[in-house]
Amino acid sequence: MKKRCFLVLLFFVLNVNSQETYQEKLEFLYEKTVRTQYAQLDSMRFYLNKLEKAIKPNDSTWLSRYNSSLGVYYSQKAEYNKAREQQLIALRIAQNINNPLLIAKAYQRLGVIYKFLGDFEISMDYVFKARDLSYSNKDTLTGVMADLVIGQNYWRLKKYKDALNQITKATEIAEFRNLGVDVLAPVYLEKGNMLLMFGKLDDALKVYKKAEKLTEETGYFEGIAPIYSNIGAIYFYKSDFNKAIEYYKISLNKAKEFQDENSVGVAQMNLGEAYYNINQFQKSETILKESLQLFKRLKNKLNLVDNYNYLYVLETKKKNYKKALDYFKLKNIYKDSILNENNLAKVSTLEVKYQTAEKEKQITKQNLKIKTNEATIASQRNTQLLLIGGLGFLVLGGLLFYNRNKAKQKQKLQAAILDEKERGFEAVVKASEDERKRISKDLHDGIGQEMAALKMAIGHVKNKETDETKKEELDKILTNCSRSADEIRNISHQMMPRSLMENGLLEAINDLLYGTFNYSEIKYKFEHFEVNNRFDERIEISLYRVAQELLNNIIKHANATEVNVLLYKQEDNLVLMIEDNGVGMQHKSKKGHGVLNIKSRVDMVHGTINYQPSVNSGTSAIIRVPL
Repeated sequence: MKKRCFLVLLFFVLNVNSQETYQEKLEFLYEKTVRTQYAQLDSMRFYLNKLEKAIKPNDSTWLSRYNSSLGVYYSQKAEYNKAREQQLIALRIAQNINNPLLIAKAYQRLGVIYKFLGDFEISMDYVFKARDLSYSNKDTLTGVMADLVIGQNYWRLKKYKDALNQITKATEIAEFRNLGVDVLAPVYLEKGNMLLMFGKLDDALKVYKKAEKLTEETGYFEGIAPIYSNIGAIYFYKSDFNKAIEYYKISLNKAKEFQDENSVGVAQMNLGEAYYNINQFQKSETILKESLQLFKRLKNKLNLVDNYNYLYVLETKKKNYKKALDYFKLKNIYKDSILNENNLAKVSTLEVKYQTAEKEKQITKQNLKIKTNEATIASQRNTQLLLIGGLGFLVLGGLLFYNRNKAKQKQKLQAAILDEKERGFEAVVKASEDERKRISKDLHDGIGQEMAALKMAIGHVKNKETDETKKEELDKILTNCSRSADEIRNISHQMMPRSLMENGLLEAINDLLYGTFNYSEIKYKFEHFEVNNRFDERIEISLYRVAQELLNNIIKHANATEVNVLLYKQEDNLVLMIEDNGVGMQHKSKKGHGVLNIKSRVDMVHGTINYQPSVNSGTSAIIRVPL
């Protein structure tokens, strides 16, 4: 009897020890995975493989954690479709075992993925769920990381104050809860970024220095490279380019030391930008091409867009306009590619929702079948129910058919109304431009000629007059007459520039820029590529009027000191880009009369207009018109 009890006790002790060894091994591998996820991706993959082999097939908790970590690995490699797939697997496992902490973690990481995909609506849905679930289950770490993503999304949605408030809130919670450096460092980094974008350079520098001190004290150097890179950006914006280059180089060395390839590329881009600002073009080109090859290998399209933009600016500064245009086109190609991927991501999300709905539908059908089998209703009643059901379906089908036809008719009517409105607007604009032409011609050929003749007549009388007093009076009249003639000529030119009618869009924009900025402190640059011939009159007039309105808005609202205008052909499109280094486009100005007028002009020639922040912190307007 004693021997049997001893054997049972021994088995129990061995089982407990085995379980502890199993858990300790998984915790060790998971910790290694987390420590390498921001930089050493090869090491991270190694530990993930070890973790996968060590997990027991029925251990749902660890399977969820493994799939979620694998999703982080794919996110770091910018393979967002694979990352989303792994997080959804992790989420399903966590929901099956009803583990709120793992559910919140999967939500938070899905929010990060959709943020990178540019679908901020879906991202916000996930991170708000993650935040609420985390805080309610006392998982402050995941809650703070969710708050961080919410702040980043607000920034990309141009809700800048909300973004700064959200990041400040996340910082306060992280400090109060004394969270680890792996949370505090990215929170400080993001807060510094927000302050930097608000132009609070000294405040941003203090926060970056705080993050630097924290990493040095704790020895958590994996995330140090972006901190040094952003400190360099502070000095860059202060125009201390040598100091900026010094920090960018430190960032580059740290990134290489920790095999953080993404930070290597970012540091190289920053160095390239700093070099071309001090006219070291060869160094700039060499290092920008290195970062370009790196991002191509990593398939990081977001950074490729920035990289091509830096190369475009570099070649523009070198006055190599053909090469600059090539880089500009490549930048737009990658931007379009990202937009297409975002659309695919939305389709995938809809497919997931559809599949879930189909499963629920199948479950409902099965339940209905069970209830039907269990029922014991007389055959006569079944027949009556079938007849009633058939009649109901006929009535329902008739209603659906009627509503569908009605909806189609309504849609056709709305399309006809819109078409009529568009034609009406086009007719109004055409009539307006025709009237402008007529008035301009009448002013120039009619009153303008008469004023010229009047000036000659007054000059002739003045030359014959011998009385000095009368001669002075005639001289004043002649001066006033000349001023009036100049005013008439200016009005005639504004109504319909002769350069636009006679020489085309290129010459007209050149004259417009000279007339607008020649006597102001604003510097302007006008570049054009592959635009040597005339275009359809409607296109030329529309683009000229749009340029007029945009330049007028810059003078009134932008507080800019530089304006760049670019006109070029891209395949079958004519593209006009106008950017400034002013305060940026405010929310109210997007709904102003001038902006609506611009949109109407662009719509009339079936074009598109896109406003976005420019490289120099102002606004960039890109108008694309099909030829």
